[in-house]
Amino acid sequence: MSKPKRHHFVPRAYLERFGRQSRLLIKRRDGTKPFVANATNIALECGFYAVEKPDGTKSVEVEELLADIDTQAIEAIRNIDKAGALPGRLSDDRELLATFIALQMTRTPEQRERVFFPLRVSEYAAGREITQPLVAEYLEKVHLGFRPSDSEAQAAFEFAEYVMRTPDLLTIEFAIQTMIRPVPELRARILQRSWTLEIARKPRLIAADTPVVIWSAPTARDLYEGVGVDNAEEIRIPIDTGKQIVLLPDDAPERTVSIEPARVRSCNGDIATGCHHFIVGHPDRPRVLEQVDLAPKRPVMRFNTGPLYEEGPDGTMIHKGEVLHTWVPRR
Repeated sequence: MSKPKRHHFVPRAYLERFGRQSRLLIKRRDGTKPFVANATNIALECGFYAVEKPDGTKSVEVEELLADIDTQAIEAIRNIDKAGALPGRLSDDRELLATFIALQMTRTPEQRERVFFPLRVSEYAAGREITQPLVAEYLEKVHLGFRPSDSEAQAAFEFAEYVMRTPDLLTIEFAIQTMIRPVPELRARILQRSWTLEIARKPRLIAADTPVVIWSAPTARDLYEGVGVDNAEEIRIPIDTGKQIVLLPDDAPERTVSIEPARVRSCNGDIATGCHHFIVGHPDRPRVLEQVDLAPKRPVMRFNTGPLYEEGPDGTMIHKGEVLHTWVPRR
């Protein structure tokens, strides 16, 4: 029998927790009217994890690995349902959930688009020489939707030019490597954080095609750098319409708390801001999605260059040149 070719990048069993009998209400960035669909048919792409083997057939190892992790993680979430509390710090369920959260940061189409940015520039060039002005044009007309600064255009050009000189960095195999390779380190950092279970007084939480929210309060630095696992004030993932896991700095107490509708609305707004193409909610509560603003254009990778310093033997900081920085804004 042939293996399935439709690969979910957000597990179906996870999405089903936000609907009724596998039915979900979907709201897309394209402005179309929200519609109801089966979880089987959303958050998937054909061949998303398929790697071609030397004999020309497609490997299903990655798909099967992820399916196994997803199954165990969903069972760990069901254990939270039963206990009404998070698993203990050193438990197997905590490890499984940390792996699941890390993968939901790396296995999305948004992450794949970051890897393939140079390929999109090449497709836009359509045979023209890839120059800094051409990259600036692509940023303005396609990628950003507004005119970039000269420094951002230069950084994006340097990034694209470097990758285009290394064709192996533009393969599905490399994209899957960049999905899997960071997971152990991400999992370790997630486990170092303090975990809180938030239970909504009114079950109105939503999910998205990028279900993990990495959040910090807005600052002036948002103009030139992003928020990551190390400097985030909160890392959140809703696990159904009534509960979400919130990862706080490691000095915060671990607890279970009740949250009011205002907190739910704020969190829903954050997950909508950072989604790739769509958000999902319960089909019996259409007003929840109606209340969420969804901009037509998603957040995309930004580029910047800045000074790189290293600490010398005597403790002084030595300027080592400029470093290319990429990030995806969350607001």
